This record gives sequence, C-alpha cells and structure tokens, in this order.
Amino acid sequence: MNHVTKRSTLMLAIAAIAIATTAIETAEADPRVEVRGSIGLRLPNGAISISVGNSRYHYHRGTYYKKGKRGYVVASPPRGAVIRELPRGHTRIVIAGDVYYRYRGAYYRREPHGYIVVDAPLVVREKTPTSTVETDPLKNYQSVWVGDQELLFRDGQFFEKTPEGIVWIEAPIGAITPEIPADAVSVWYQDREYFDSDGVYFRKTPEGYKVVEKPWGEAVLNE
Repeated sequence: MNHVTKRSTLMLAIAAIAIATTAIETAEADPRVEVRGSIGLRLPNGAISISVGNSRYHYHRGTYYKKGKRGYVVASPPRGAVIRELPRGHTRIVIAGDVYYRYRGAYYRREPHGYIVVDAPLVVREKTPTSTVETDPLKNYQSVWVGDQELLFRDGQFFEKTPEGIVWIEAPIGAITPEIPADAVSVWYQDREYFDSDGVYFRKTPEGYKVVEKPWGEAVLNE
C-alpha cells in the first residue's frame, strides 16, 4: 500500500469517527432520537412541549413529563404551565367568586392563551395543605397485568414503575384493561368494532378491552 492510499484510508477513518461522534451527540441532545437501552425515553403520541421558566416539560392527556437521567418520567403539574385545552374529566369549581378547574389534584385558571396551572385556592390550601400534590401518585392509575409483569394504566396510556419514577411505555399487545378513554373513537373494520385511542387499538372482550394490532393490513387478529 503506497503513501497516498494509506493517507486516504486514514482520512476516511477519521471522518467516520467524527460522523459517529456527531450522531451520538445528536441522539443525546434531541429527545426525538431513540437511544437503545434508555428507560422511558419516548413520549406518548401527541405529547406537546411546554416551557416553564428555564425548565421544559411535556404534556399529554393531563399528565406532565420531565426528562430524567435516562428518559422521561411523570412529573407533578408545574406551576405556570399553560395548556390550550383542559383534560377530559376536569371539574369546574368557584371559590370566592373565582373560577378554577381541577384535574387530579392540579388547579387551572383561564388565561388568554389557554389554561394555566396555579396554586390551590387559599381556602383549599387551608383545608388540605398538600392539595396540589397527589399524596399517593399511584392512586389514579389502574393496575394491569401482562403475564407476570405489573403495569399501570391511565387515560388509555400504559406506564411502568422504575427506580427513577413512573415512565410511559408502548401499549403491550394482549394487555386487557377494564376501561378505555371516553374519547376513544369507534372504528369498524371487516364487521368488527375497534376502539382507537391515540393510535392504540382495543377490542371489547368478556374480560375487558384488549390491546390488539392495528386491524387494517393484518390478515388475522389473535382473539
């Protein structure tokens, strides 16, 4: 091998290392890039980004997420976060003439751009000092077993308990839930009814609602 060939080979190797390094750095900086081995790195379909001060959160169906050391974990509703629409199932309350909206321990007030997370009203805080924080963060989740693995289910989404907190996971095929979100859409395909919730498909069975593969394009669905 002559000197020119050796030099060309060396330059190609250096370029390959630089490209690989850039790809790794991009994956670490961009949450949309999936890195294998990370816990809860992905977010639910349809999640939106919300900036609160210098912190960034992600929101979906009344649940807030924040990036941890190895992925996204469920976070308490951050004061000052603004969402365009209230989650389904919220409660409207009036205290001292002011209108609040409550959902799973979080309080919202109407503002020009939507609804903002605020502290609990003074009257409520006097009665229950921890009203803005769920004393039992798991109380609003349902336990779902897939084989010998326990998962958590809420608002059509599946979660897993990890040492870092509760993280969102893809809906496991075959999981059976006691209910589906109120806004799930009924879809008929080949004389069978399915329920679509953010791209997750359920079929009603005697045991509950079973997560199945996307019906179209599949020749046969396992019952």
